[in-house]
Amino acid sequence: MGILTTDPVPLTRPDALSDAQRAVEYARMVGAEDIELNARLTLGGLMVDAGDMDAGIAEMEAVRHRVLERGPAAVVGRSHVNLPSSLESVGRSREAVRVLREGIDLTRRMGLSDSEAWVWGNLAESLVSLGQWDEALDAANRSRGIGPSARRLGDSALCVAAVALARGDTAEARRQHAAAQGHFGTHNPMPQNNLPLSLLAIGIAAAEGRLPDARAELARVLDAGLPAGTQRYAWPLLLTAAVAEADARGLPTAGQGRAEVLERILAVVRKLTTGAPIWLAHEQWVRAELRRAEGLMSPDTWAEVVTAFEPLERPYDLARVRHRLAEALLSDGADDEARHRATELLRLSAAVADHLGARPLAESVHLLARRARLSLGRTAGPALAPADPVAALGLTGREHEVLRLVAAGRTNRQIAEELFISPKTASVHVSRILAKLSVGGRGEAAALAHRLGLFPDGVGAGPGPR
Repeated sequence: MGILTTDPVPLTRPDALSDAQRAVEYARMVGAEDIELNARLTLGGLMVDAGDMDAGIAEMEAVRHRVLERGPAAVVGRSHVNLPSSLESVGRSREAVRVLREGIDLTRRMGLSDSEAWVWGNLAESLVSLGQWDEALDAANRSRGIGPSARRLGDSALCVAAVALARGDTAEARRQHAAAQGHFGTHNPMPQNNLPLSLLAIGIAAAEGRLPDARAELARVLDAGLPAGTQRYAWPLLLTAAVAEADARGLPTAGQGRAEVLERILAVVRKLTTGAPIWLAHEQWVRAELRRAEGLMSPDTWAEVVTAFEPLERPYDLARVRHRLAEALLSDGADDEARHRATELLRLSAAVADHLGARPLAESVHLLARRARLSLGRTAGPALAPADPVAALGLTGREHEVLRLVAAGRTNRQIAEELFISPKTASVHVSRILAKLSVGGRGEAAALAHRLGLFPDGVGAGPGPR
């Protein structure tokens, strides 16, 4: 997810690499080894950000081994924060966790509480990537509990917010996002803080059905420009925006301005670095979502995205793209072979979603299976009865009618007039719908209804079943 950051390392400027190289040379000339090692850590991180990943990580690994032999405390702590941060940025989360766990033991033994807190924070990020969300939340809490630091508190809040959003708890995600904003403040904005904040702002707005707010946040980021070396944050942000547009396709308010938004995203995609496999996988995913936003669902396109993510140890991301591949396979008169393949993909996605507690993904997977009359159980047996998403959500026929009108943007009074009921009765229906859907407001209910495809013929097209 790229939601926690490390001890401050300058993000790439045109002259940053040459400055770091000179700093290493000067420190070496005067025999200041501690300064040299710190400068080499900075240089390695800048090399990774600039796309020279293997050489940059090798430089940082060499520093880490050197400080383990010599033991200058300050560099021990920093080497076990910055190296795994760079590993995480290029998708090597498993290696990052190994270094971070060693770093926890070392910093604790050496009494480096501040560095230990940073190590716990970066561990949380890598554990989120690896699908160990509960362990990640524990690591974030440990980072927060070691000592007061506004930036660490902000990072921890971002971690909690990201997991809450993926689990469908938008209220908690919104609360933690606001907390992170408060901790980071506005006096010293840094891309490694601001871009994850914007990513979450877009995701929360989209989940709550506030597409104009999601678009406004994206526009604000793109107007300001993405600083060089920030692709670890930029790719997930662009993906979140593209998914928001694709999920909103068909909503009454989504059509106006969509083409311009999609074109802006694509223009950035064409320029952004794809040197690491994780970045290349995100590029393919963003492009596939942009096509989905235009109503194009090609199994070949999504198969390429799945193939890109399969070796990356990103179980949640892989589950999401497998769900989309299954949807593409089923979207246009699938034969038996395609249905069988889609069933297996959905089983895999459902297993991950259920394990992680990723409720929105789980709901989408199971509803797609029901619509296609696919059984996700392992035992042989007849296919499910024809899909009934209304029953699956526990909605009555009348509540389905009301939800259709809510999704079309109607007020309670307008709903009452159209269904010949009182505004008070309409309000009661809306409250019950929100409770059954476990959402916090009308916009979020509308977004969920559209994402699950409850009104495939258009939300405003005719009355629902009585």
